[in-house]
Amino acid sequence: MLGNRLKQFREYNKISCEILAKLLGITETDYINFENDTTSPSILQIERLAFFYNVTVDEFYGFTPRLTLNSQPERPETDNDIVDESILKLSQLSWDEIQVLLHYRNSDNKEEIIKNIINEQDKK
Repeated sequence: MLGNRLKQFREYNKISCEILAKLLGITETDYINFENDTTSPSILQIERLAFFYNVTVDEFYGFTPRLTLNSQPERPETDNDIVDESILKLSQLSWDEIQVLLHYRNSDNKEEIIKNIINEQDKK
């Protein structure tokens, strides 16, 4: 099921397997194996994809969030196919912005990254 949903997100957003493989730091064949359910991505890889597509990790597993006001919370439903196109909507960030954010999020030295950005701005 996860492979099918990964493929749906990719195709809807017109992204190649090659680009997603680069995003995850793996080979294109490895990414294709995720979509074919031959192998499974790690939780870190799923988090990166969720961030890239601007969705929650739960949505990759078929849980559709429901926002309700003044009512009892409902148990989330699962679905095998994505019917709500807004779930598939890709982040409004550019590719460069996504790369910078992923680099920052995965860095052990966030303070140094911020200092470098500030120094670059001061030079301008």
